Amino acid sequence: MELIILPTLISFDFSDVLFFLLIGGMILYGVFKKKKPSIIKTLTISEINTVSKGLCKIKGQILATNQITSPITETQCIGYNYSNLSYGYKAVGRANGRKNWRTYCTKSKSADFFIKDATGQIKVNAKNISIQINVNRSEKKLSRTLVDVESLLLEDGTEYILIGTVNVDKNGDMEIVKEKELIIMDEAFYRFVNVKIPSMKKKIRLFIIFSLLVLFIFIIYNFGSLK
Repeated sequence: MELIILPTLISFDFSDVLFFLLIGGMILYGVFKKKKPSIIKTLTISEINTVSKGLCKIKGQILATNQITSPITETQCIGYNYSNLSYGYKAVGRANGRKNWRTYCTKSKSADFFIKDATGQIKVNAKNISIQINVNRSEKKLSRTLVDVESLLLEDGTEYILIGTVNVDKNGDMEIVKEKELIIMDEAFYRFVNVKIPSMKKKIRLFIIFSLLVLFIFIIYNFGSLK
């Protein structure tokens, strides 16, 4: 009978550890690398008197040229964001999730307006604008699990961040329109989408995954080298 001796000790040196740490780190980076920064993050805020044709980000107050009526409170406003929220389980079945509020549907509508800063003002063609704000907010409860919410654009001195494309209209005047993006946000919402709050739990999970991955590759390599 042939005697089979199983290895009881895995031999390795420091160069092996460095090698597998490098490979494991590269794999982990490829899986969890950050997404390409959005337009909101990469653009810098420009003064209105310095903008030229192309994509821009402007911070300022808005001025009405016309008004529309909001769907819930029937308020005269420049524009609004309307959302329908539902309360329930995110996953299928109570055992697989927990209750929270989810956006069932949302829409934005606005009349054209001007945005101004200390250097001047420029017209905004509001067709297909996305309104992402939490100011001038009203709610209408439809049931225990359904709520309608509206947030209004008003000429009330609120500071907004606007992202859009500067173009020239048929009269030769500059205006901001939607080509790639046309979005307006209040400052609180802008900070919320731009400031990433560190998560210690996420860091711990990534560290554990990285450690297990390096250990797995290292063991496979060493057992293979002992054959």
